[in-house]
Amino acid sequence: MVGAVGFARWLLKTKSIVVMGGSMTQSQAVYNYFVGHCFAHHSIHEHLPKEPTMHESVTDVGNYFKAVAASPKQIRGPHPDDLMIDEACEAKDEIIMSALPMVSSSPNPLVVMTSTFHKIFGYFQETWDNADALGYIRLSWDIFDVCAMFNPDIWDDPKYNAEIPDFQELKELAGGRVGDPEGWVRIDVIIQAWREKPTKDWFLVEYMGTRPSASGLVNKPEDVDACTITHEYQLENNLAYKKGATVVIGIDWGWSGMTSVVALMAHVDDVKVQLENENFSQIPAADIIAYIVSIVVKYEVRTIYADSSGKFENDALRTAINEALKDSRDHACVVEEVVFSVHKFGKPRTDADDGVMSMFGNYKAYFERRKLRILNTHKVAIWQHKRYHYQKKSDKPDKEDDHIPDATMLALKHWPLGKTVPSIPKGNSKNDQKIKVVTDRGTTRDFSTLTGGLMDERF
Repeated sequence: MVGAVGFARWLLKTKSIVVMGGSMTQSQAVYNYFVGHCFAHHSIHEHLPKEPTMHESVTDVGNYFKAVAASPKQIRGPHPDDLMIDEACEAKDEIIMSALPMVSSSPNPLVVMTSTFHKIFGYFQETWDNADALGYIRLSWDIFDVCAMFNPDIWDDPKYNAEIPDFQELKELAGGRVGDPEGWVRIDVIIQAWREKPTKDWFLVEYMGTRPSASGLVNKPEDVDACTITHEYQLENNLAYKKGATVVIGIDWGWSGMTSVVALMAHVDDVKVQLENENFSQIPAADIIAYIVSIVVKYEVRTIYADSSGKFENDALRTAINEALKDSRDHACVVEEVVFSVHKFGKPRTDADDGVMSMFGNYKAYFERRKLRILNTHKVAIWQHKRYHYQKKSDKPDKEDDHIPDATMLALKHWPLGKTVPSIPKGNSKNDQKIKVVTDRGTTRDFSTLTGGLMDERF
C-alpha cells in the first residue's frame, strides 16, 4: 500500500518522498513494490531520466522517491515533501521523532505512518489514540475487510468444525461479513492461518489489527501512568531540582542498540524524580560523555552507576569528570561499575553471606509503590517502561526495550527501597545473639537478625 500511494504522489503530484521502514529490509521491500509500478508501463519508464538505483528513483523534473533505514545517519540528509513510515511499531520511537522534522521545509508536508500493532505502547500507538487532536486521519482494516467473496455456509462445514475446535470463534471475528467483491484473500487461507496460529493473541494482532495483550509486562501500565507527571504538577509539588539535592546517574552503554542515561533526584517519602533521560543510537562515546559530564556539573552529581560492559567508556568518563572537576574543592564524582550478571537479579541473603540486592526487584518495587516521578515530556522513557516485558515462559525480562529500564535500575541501586540495616549481629558468628519472640499461638521462635526489604527477595 505504501509503495502504491507513494508512487502515485511521486508521479502524479511530483512530490519528493522518503520511505522509512522499521528496518532497511522493510524499506527496501516498499521500494521494490514502488519500482515494480515504475516498470508497469513503458510510458512511465520513459519518464525517468535514468534507471532507478537500489534505493532511489528520480523523475525528469527532479523529485525523488528514496528508501532509507531507520537510523540517525540516514534520516539527517533528506528534506522531502512526504515522509512515509512503514511498520512504524518496528522502528525506534526516538528515530521516528527525529525523522518527522525532515518534511518541515515542504510547503505541503505529509506524514503517513502504517503498522501492525506489534508493540502495545509507543509513538505510533500514542499518535493513533490522539489522531484527531494531532491532525491525523485514521484508516484501519482487518483481514475480513480484504477477503474475497465466500459462501457463509462454510461456518457450518462439519469437517472444519471437527478439526478446528475454536472454529466458531473465527466466525465471530468475521462479524457477519462474507467478503468484498474486490477482496483478494481467500477464506480458506484465513481459515488455515487460524488453524496454525501459535496463539489467539498472535492472530488478533497480525490478522485483525488489534493491540497485543498486556500480559507478560514487567510493569502495570496504570503504575507507569501514576508515576507520570506534568510540568505544572512538578512545579506545584516542588519536584524541580534544588541545589544540594542528591542526584544519581545510571548509564546503560550500547552502540548497536541504544545508550541510555538516566538522572534521578531523591525527594521526600522515598520518591525519586527523573530529571534527565537522554538516549543515543550509534553516537560517538565522546559526545555521550560530554553530555554526562555536563549534567554531573549541573546537578553536582557525586555517584554514577554504569554498566560494566563499557570498560573503555567508563575509563574515559572518569578522566573527563576528573578534568571537569579538577578545580572544585568540594565536588567529586565516583563512577561505580556494575556487573549486570551479578546485580540485576541479585542473590538471597544467608547466614554466611549478605547476599546481593536485586536491581530488577528494586526497580519493579518503585513502580508498584508508585515512588517514581517522570515528566510526560520524557515519552520514550514512559513507553519503554510500559513495554518492558518478560521472555515467554520465563521470569526474566526480554532484552527488547530494556535500555531505559536498565539505566533506571542502575540509578535506583543507590536507594534500595525498604532495605533496613540489621539491628542484631547475624547468627553463626562469634557474637551470636538471639532473642526469643512469643508468637500468637504461645510458642517461641529464635531470631538472630532483623532485616527488611528486598535483600531477602528473589524476583
